[in-house]
Amino acid sequence: MENKRIARLAREGFLDKPLFEGFTDIRKKPQIRLRTILTSLFAMPFFALASLVSNDREARTDRYKRLFGCQRKMVASDSTFARVLRWLRPEEVQRFLLSFLPMFEARDLLRKSLSATGRPWRLGILDGSYMGGHWLVALCLPGAVTYPVMVERCKNQGEEQAVARRLMRLASKILGKLRPELWLLDALYFNRNTIAIARGQGAHVLFKFKEADLRTVTKDAENLFEHFGGDEEGSGWDTARQCRWKVRKTLDTFGGYPVQVVQLKEFYPKRKRERNSSCWIVSTQLDLSLEEIREAAHQRWQIENNVFKRISHLSGTKRFYFKDHRQFFNLLRIFFAAMALLGYINVLLRAHTRLFAALRDGIKGTWRNVFSRIREVLYELPCAFERLT
Repeated sequence: MENKRIARLAREGFLDKPLFEGFTDIRKKPQIRLRTILTSLFAMPFFALASLVSNDREARTDRYKRLFGCQRKMVASDSTFARVLRWLRPEEVQRFLLSFLPMFEARDLLRKSLSATGRPWRLGILDGSYMGGHWLVALCLPGAVTYPVMVERCKNQGEEQAVARRLMRLASKILGKLRPELWLLDALYFNRNTIAIARGQGAHVLFKFKEADLRTVTKDAENLFEHFGGDEEGSGWDTARQCRWKVRKTLDTFGGYPVQVVQLKEFYPKRKRERNSSCWIVSTQLDLSLEEIREAAHQRWQIENNVFKRISHLSGTKRFYFKDHRQFFNLLRIFFAAMALLGYINVLLRAHTRLFAALRDGIKGTWRNVFSRIREVLYELPCAFERLT
């Protein structure tokens, strides 16, 4: 009974309709349908396949071929995957990555409240990374699901700021009403140009960084707090993160924009090392409470923990090497779409408490554990992926 309910939720997540409609196939006499090839690539994070070779190996097994209703020797080979990724049109893959926005928005998964009583916010996080021999900047929308909606290549390491600003401008046009209301950024983007772009879109920014010496506005606040205290102060205990926190705030201006400047200090008694943590937060959104400012600063880590590290863990993107950046970014966008769908299925499962407990069957509820159990269910469903292709 549980297996049937789990399968139903998986179908609700992504198995109920073809995924890769509208992609252009440039091949003259294809032996394998393009949608089959792309679905196999899309399934790699789901099956924790960390290379095209491992996908090739899995594609030869009877259990995997049954998912596609495949009668051939294999679903597709690693060389076929590499060739398709080389000529696939990037604009079509980007459109596919964005195609799940309406489904997520219908369930209100793209907004997040920063406090128990606060309003839900549309948050946007930008950050750079280095994967598979390529520098990149990604934009994710953290909510009930962390959705990486856009990723762009940096030709060189020092282009991160310029690419990030271009993504901010594109987000306003492409995402429309779903564009971020509050941008969560790190020290690299702490400048007047970034603030001007956000404020020009009617959005606000929040910067989190380590050292007060980074800008005069925080150095002045540090002197104020040391000798006179903050204009507003607060403290509390974070049950989820098991830490005691204290914040001090003052108001100032930066680049002609009014900002609130906050110093956050946290103490983690259960840690063996680095129990004390501190950072500075500067935001143009003046209505944020101290509790919301602190939570927003923690949300900044979503792109690192739930996007970059997770996709590397599930699909080995740090080790994937394509000299051709087009191949790599086509594959990465497919992986990002798959990861967003995995998050969506995870939300559906956790909403059914007893079913989720039966699925886990005593194991820890990590992504890899949960989806290893779902894979067992799918292997029992004949031609589970056939409808997708």
